[in-house]
Amino acid sequence: MISDEEMKSGNILKLFWKFALPAVIGVLIAGIQGIIDGFFIGNAIGSPGLAGITLAYPPYLAIIGAGIIIGIGSSSLIALKLGEGKTGEALEIMNNAFPLCLLAGAIFTIGGLVFCKTSINLLGTNGPALSLAQEYLYVIFAGSVFMILAIALEPLVRNDGKPKLCMKIMIAGVLANVVLDFLFIMYLKLGMQGAATATILSFALPAALLTHHLFGSKAKLRLRLKDMKVKTATTLQILKSGVPAFVMQISFALVLFAQNYMLLKYGSEIAVSAYGVIGYLFSIFTMLFEGIALGVQPIIGFNYGAGNYKRVLKTLKLTMLSCTLIGALGFALIYLFPESLVQIFSQSDSELLDVTLQGMDIFMLSLLVEGTVLLTAVYYQSINRVKAALFIHLGKIFIFLFPLLFILPQFFDLNGVWAASPATEYLMTAVVMVMLSKEFKFLGSSRKAEINTKHATPASRSSVKAANEEGTGYITFRHAERETS
Repeated sequence: MISDEEMKSGNILKLFWKFALPAVIGVLIAGIQGIIDGFFIGNAIGSPGLAGITLAYPPYLAIIGAGIIIGIGSSSLIALKLGEGKTGEALEIMNNAFPLCLLAGAIFTIGGLVFCKTSINLLGTNGPALSLAQEYLYVIFAGSVFMILAIALEPLVRNDGKPKLCMKIMIAGVLANVVLDFLFIMYLKLGMQGAATATILSFALPAALLTHHLFGSKAKLRLRLKDMKVKTATTLQILKSGVPAFVMQISFALVLFAQNYMLLKYGSEIAVSAYGVIGYLFSIFTMLFEGIALGVQPIIGFNYGAGNYKRVLKTLKLTMLSCTLIGALGFALIYLFPESLVQIFSQSDSELLDVTLQGMDIFMLSLLVEGTVLLTAVYYQSINRVKAALFIHLGKIFIFLFPLLFILPQFFDLNGVWAASPATEYLMTAVVMVMLSKEFKFLGSSRKAEINTKHATPASRSSVKAANEEGTGYITFRHAERETS
């Protein structure tokens, strides 16, 4: 278990590995479940199955988003509260988050089963992929509560000082998915329903194990049934803090929906299948970026709450370097071995291979900068700067991606659809680098501010704290510094 003292003064590099490595493995394992489905479906059902699961992915991501808004929102607040020494308030957030997961699961199950067909029909296709997508989603919606619990409770257990336990639990889940996918798809020939059932059961296992820990005596912040209440004020705090991560997930779902629509318009179901294969391959690196960013969230949140800004800066720089190196590695692997990677999901469809390689040659450019954009958004979320994090997520989608997605194909046809995403990443990177330069300046010069605020009036210190909570900490902090000089 990682102590508060180690969080405050321990070696940053060692803390980085203790938190980031298990988080990366946990995120990879959780995300690999979808890739496993793609592997078995691609090899057992073929291109129509890949197209079907790609069409089903936006609603699937909406369920994941519900787990993220609760889990990341709660864990970000808990880390800040623990850094401030407010254990009671942190525990109250924990006891609000669990029943919130159950409520969200019930809403998705009822709403999803009612509107499942409608959500896919909006794409305007009536081919075999449509019915296959519906088969998959009906089962996914029925078991959505297990997905939400597994996604939401994992960062809470990690924040409880148990990153390795989270890693082991997520490994158990992915191993279960491999075995069940083979059993249901390859042996019992249950097709899409079998793939979805395997996915739900492989989420149910981590959900049960994570719940067992949080209710057990080894948890620092222990859940108790008698203390559980869905309080409006606490729920709103959780949702507000988790909105950036939720928006990122929902935005990704909207992007997938728009991409699928444009691929059907300028290509065919083969292009949708190709996009699915590209998504599986690229999601591995996206998950690496996300795992590193989410892994350091407790370090950043705790030390920001405790006023240790130099440690926050060191963590941020180390994480940026890691994301850049991973992006470069991903680019090199895809550039050197494109056909071998595509053939993991389909070995006999030459048309699918050609279309996938065409899109992948363009898509891989985004890997070099994607990690920096994602990390910046998670950083602002970790310090409760919700508006800045939301600006990154929403700006990326609505200012850059959607316009490019509908403009570029008019000039470059299908290649324009493929090019919209990389172009967006580079434009957004330029924006976040401007934001980060200001943040680096503040964090790097915080030592003087910390000394001055020790002698500041209670009113000045109060204004600093309030500003940080509302996401305007830099301006007011500098104002407080000037007041005391």
